[in-house]
Amino acid sequence: MKDAITVVGGGYVGLITSACFARLGHQVFCLEIDHSRAEALQDDRLPIKEPGLAEVWERGRAAGLLKVTRSYREAMKQSGFVFLAVGTPAKANGSVDLRQVISAVRSAATNANGESPVMVLKSTVPPGTAELVADVWREYRPDDDLRVVSNPEFLREGQAVFDFMRPARIVVGADERETAELVGALYAKLRRPVIYTSTRTAEMIKYASNAFLCTKVSFINELAAICEEIGVDVVDVSEALGMDPRIGSSYLGAGLGWGGSCLPKDIGGLIWSASRMGVHTPVLSAAVKINKRQVRLAAARLESLIGDLNGKTIAVWGLAFKANCDDIRESPALALIRQLGDYGCKIRAYDPVAMDACAKLFPEVEYCAGPYEAATGADAIVLATAWSQFGSLDFDRLRTLVQRPLILDGRNFLDGEAATDAGFIYVGIGRAVAGPDFEPGNRDLLPHLRPARRRAKTRSA
Repeated sequence: MKDAITVVGGGYVGLITSACFARLGHQVFCLEIDHSRAEALQDDRLPIKEPGLAEVWERGRAAGLLKVTRSYREAMKQSGFVFLAVGTPAKANGSVDLRQVISAVRSAATNANGESPVMVLKSTVPPGTAELVADVWREYRPDDDLRVVSNPEFLREGQAVFDFMRPARIVVGADERETAELVGALYAKLRRPVIYTSTRTAEMIKYASNAFLCTKVSFINELAAICEEIGVDVVDVSEALGMDPRIGSSYLGAGLGWGGSCLPKDIGGLIWSASRMGVHTPVLSAAVKINKRQVRLAAARLESLIGDLNGKTIAVWGLAFKANCDDIRESPALALIRQLGDYGCKIRAYDPVAMDACAKLFPEVEYCAGPYEAATGADAIVLATAWSQFGSLDFDRLRTLVQRPLILDGRNFLDGEAATDAGFIYVGIGRAVAGPDFEPGNRDLLPHLRPARRRAKTRSA
C-alpha cells in the first residue's frame, strides 16, 4: 500500500493536518485547487494566523516532506490515504452543505490509479456522510470497495498545533477494524489514546462534543443573568463550579457568547439533522437562543448606563471571535458592532490581527492603531475579545482619553479593580457594577453617566 498522505483543502483544518502529519515524518501532499491560494502556499505564505503553524509548516517544507499541489493526479498516484479537509458550511436552514466533500470525492475517484486509497473524513459532517462518500466513489469506480474512515478533528483555534500534537483522544471510525488501525497507526508517534468505533459514531462524537461546549457556555451565561439580579459575582460561581471534576473549568467563562467557524455551524447542523428525524432538541435550541441574546443584553446594559446610544462613540477592543487567531466568522464582536450600529453609534475598533478582514464587512467603522487610540473620545469601551495585551493596560492613561469613564468587559478579563481605582465604572458579565457612586448589587443606582471631565495626565496620590 502507498504510504503518502494527501490532504484535500488548504483551509484551516487542512493546513494544520498537512503540517502536523509532516512533522510526524509522513510524506504529505497539501492539495488546494484554488490557484491563488495554492501559489501562496507554495511560497509558504499562509493565509491564517495560528501560533506555531508557520514554524511546523516551514520545517516540513524544508525536509521535503510537505508538498503543495493543485493536481489530484499527482497526489493520488503516491498516496494511500486521502484526508478530506474541505469546507462544510451551513446553509440558511441550518443544514450542512456537502458539495465540497462530494466534489473532492469525485475528483479523487476520477484520478485514482490502481488500488483505491483509504478515504478519511476530517471535515465535520453529519452522521451517515461516510456512507455517502462510498456511494459517490462507486459511481465512478463501481468495482472498488472503497474504505472510508471518519477521523474528526478537535482543534481549537489559537491552540490547533498543540491540539493536533497533544490530543486528548483520537477518534477513528470505520466499518473494518483493520482499516481503522491503518489510520490510527498514522498517529502512533503521538502515543495518545485512540478510540476505534463506527463511522456514524465517530461523526456523532464530533457533533456531540461541540454541542456540549455550546451548551456549557450558554449555561454559564444564563447563570450570569441571575447573578446580576441577586448581586453575586458569576466569576466566583464558575470558579467553584469548575473545581468539580464532573464539570470541569473549561468553557465556563461568562461573556458575549460563543462564535467562530465550528460551534455555531455544528450545533445548528445537529439540530437540523435531529429535526429531519422527528427528534426534538429543546436543550440545544435553548443554547442557541441564549447565545444570540448575549450581545443584545450587552447593548441594552450600555443603554441603561449612558442613555440614548444614538450618536455615542463606542470603542470595541477585539474583533476576532477569540484571542490568538484572526478568524472573525460568527464573532460576537461583529454582532455587537452590528447591534450598536442599529442604535446609531459610532464605532472605533482595534484588534491585533483581524481588522483587515473586518473592514471588508464594516467599512463604516473607524479602525485604530491600538487600544488607546480606539478609546480616545469614547462614551464607553467594550472588551469583546480577550487578547493578552488588554490585560496590561494603563487605566490612568485611558481615563484621560475617554469622554465617559465606562468599561463593559464582555469577557470578564480586565482588571476591574485597577479600572475602578483609575475612576472608571466597570461593568462585567454577571457581575455587579463597580466604581464611583455605585453600590455593588444595587441596580437602582445606575444613573446616566455624564461626560468625564479631563483629568491631569498623572494622578495625585
